[in-house]
Amino acid sequence: MTKAKPETPARAATAWRRFTCAALVAMAMLHAGCVYTNTVVNGVRSALLSKSKQNNYVFHPSFVVEEPEFFRSLHIIGEGMVGGNHAILLENGDQIFPAMTADIRAAQVSVNMETFIFEDDEAGRLFADALIEAASRGVKVRLTVDDWGSNLGKLEKEMVDAGVRIAKYNPLHFYTIRRPGVRTHRKLLIVDGRIGYTGGLGVDERWLGNARNEDEWRDTQVRVTGPVVAQLQGIFNENWTFTTAEILAGDDYFPALQPTGKMIAHAIKASTGDSASLPKMLYIMTIQAARQYLHITNPYFIPDAQVRRALVAAAQRGVDVRVLVPGEHNDLPMIRHNSRMHYAELLRGGVRICEYTPTMIHSKMMVVDGIFSTIGSINFDARSMSVNAEESLSVYDRDFAGAMEAMFQRDLQHCEEMEYEKWQRRSIFKRAGETIFWILEPYY
Repeated sequence: MTKAKPETPARAATAWRRFTCAALVAMAMLHAGCVYTNTVVNGVRSALLSKSKQNNYVFHPSFVVEEPEFFRSLHIIGEGMVGGNHAILLENGDQIFPAMTADIRAAQVSVNMETFIFEDDEAGRLFADALIEAASRGVKVRLTVDDWGSNLGKLEKEMVDAGVRIAKYNPLHFYTIRRPGVRTHRKLLIVDGRIGYTGGLGVDERWLGNARNEDEWRDTQVRVTGPVVAQLQGIFNENWTFTTAEILAGDDYFPALQPTGKMIAHAIKASTGDSASLPKMLYIMTIQAARQYLHITNPYFIPDAQVRRALVAAAQRGVDVRVLVPGEHNDLPMIRHNSRMHYAELLRGGVRICEYTPTMIHSKMMVVDGIFSTIGSINFDARSMSVNAEESLSVYDRDFAGAMEAMFQRDLQHCEEMEYEKWQRRSIFKRAGETIFWILEPYY
């Protein structure tokens, strides 16, 4: 087993920034006058959300995922599905970093990137060098980073000096004390308006390598071409315009896109100001229309009561419901404790939960009935559903779903399945941790 890497100055700086934001959240909670558990939860929620949002849905489909009526109905979520796309999966840093940086270096007119984590380390250097090279050739390069999640360090000046335009989403200031938790968690790269990427990638050395040990995370990106790229570009534009006021339009960002394949796809987003949670609507529709199998990989799995009930109902009507989550290797142990608080309900209801053992798994994917798949930045938690800016790519295609399912099955070989009897035997200390961290569930 390899030793943990020493903490870098960039990582330490980022940790301090995140501690500061956590302190602001705590102050916002105190400001709300928290007394009892429910009041704590509501205080966190009100501190994070700018306005009320519909988060509970009624949906009783007369169709199933395999029927065309399902994907036509997805027009209510985002811009609707479009044909003529081609998508491929990239596993782990050894595949992801070379592909993304190569496309940046080959850019002709524009590069637009948005990410939650961008660190001043080896991974950050790889991306910064590619962005700098593109900007030095006259390519219009824009980078949106989250002010809490990222620490550009010395890379920031190098990129700005080379012509990279950088926007920081929701900077931490004293006057944002009631909204410190509103972050962009999106992970987007759009090149020339023709090539798009999304997935779970953070620009951080933990994503380097091939998940060979606990220091190399397991993650997945998707590279897509075709008409759906315009939807990804539109999602990038939202936060860029919000942060800079600049409107991006024209062929540099929205060229005429010809078909590159036969896949039907669409991009969905989540934004703080939305009146409904589009990710949750997508999950509820998909879970309740599934008939064969529903396989989910997610690093932060804290489904709310309605989603838990939907998963159990699917399992009880014969759907093979399996959820793959991180095991002991988890960057946020409190979320693992919180997630385990809900295991009893799920396990008793027939949902199978499998914990990935080799390293931290950060993929955010779902594949259903051999035809429908999603991959992107969205977690199964309250933040992704209602607070953060998020995005995901959905693909309605049997070949792509087959590739997703094959990857899920490979990951499953490195998991330990959680049995209800074993979970019941956990220690009193683990039970206490679950209860403590459950209190802050809306914040995660």
